[in-house]
Amino acid sequence: MSKRFTWLERLELILPGFSGYKKRELIREDDRLLRGYLVKLLTDAKNYLEEAALIMSEYDFTLAKKINSLASTVRLASDRLRFAESGYSPHYNIVKVDLQNLEEMKSLDEELISIVNEILNLSKSVKEAASISTVKIELLNKINEHLSKIDDVIDRRIKVLRGVK
Repeated sequence: MSKRFTWLERLELILPGFSGYKKRELIREDDRLLRGYLVKLLTDAKNYLEEAALIMSEYDFTLAKKINSLASTVRLASDRLRFAESGYSPHYNIVKVDLQNLEEMKSLDEELISIVNEILNLSKSVKEAASISTVKIELLNKINEHLSKIDDVIDRRIKVLRGVK
């Protein structure tokens, strides 16, 4: 993310001993903002799926239950992302989170962007298909595949931050 730095923040970026801390803090802040944005997109996707389930409950109750279950899974993925570790480690912690770990965490977060956007688009398609009662199981399966990709990326992210290779 880009922002204008105040004179104090610019000074923090060049002071020896403080510049590394400031760079790590900026990466953590970028990570928090990006995850917040992705959580919002997943919440929108969940809402589309819940609306589709409501519409489909009039036509096909078993399919509506599947869609509602999928919405719950999206909510779970959203919560995992919202409460994911952010790269802080206490001073006396055995595993130290350095700049390289944070950069790797950031690249994993960037990987999530395309996955979450695809889930959002597929959820919109499910809602549109539900309005004419033609939801296909393939759409739901694709969303499930993307949700498992999110879980995989979050698990890799946790391993990076805990120092597991």
